[in-house]
Amino acid sequence: MTGVNGQSVFVKRQNKMKYIGFELEEEAEEWARERLGLDNAPEFFRAFSAVNNEGEFVCVVIMTNFTSRNIDLTIAIDNKKVRPRETIVMFNEIFGFIFNKLHVARVTGLLRGKNTQAKRLNEHFGFQLEGIMRKSFEDNDDLHIYGFLKEDYYSHKWFRGQTK
Repeated sequence: MTGVNGQSVFVKRQNKMKYIGFELEEEAEEWARERLGLDNAPEFFRAFSAVNNEGEFVCVVIMTNFTSRNIDLTIAIDNKKVRPRETIVMFNEIFGFIFNKLHVARVTGLLRGKNTQAKRLNEHFGFQLEGIMRKSFEDNDDLHIYGFLKEDYYSHKWFRGQTK
């Protein structure tokens, strides 16, 4: 797992993760694009990934459009290979890095309107639906825009024992 310095930390005990961090960013980004059906790679990104003990990606968070206030997130998860407890560990690490090291005020989650599972996950983690861009994709699907503020992270029930 990564600590707040962004280096990978190895996870052994309750979790089945080999590591969570920024290793293999190009491969992680390619894996996420393939799972999400995206053709274009962003010009600049960071790919935060979780890899299980078998060496397989189970979650990749692509961070793009960095500003001093906001980072856009696109998340790809293999639900068959990750457990809910591991998801909480992964997202605590991701948001701890974003809010504690990068010091942004918010993250923006961008996802397809048809992706009901991703919408449920965003809402479970405390993201708020902020807008819908109608017919944004070639197949006329909508783009849903979710926001998650630093104070949302610190007040969320799964924020436990993290330092601000």
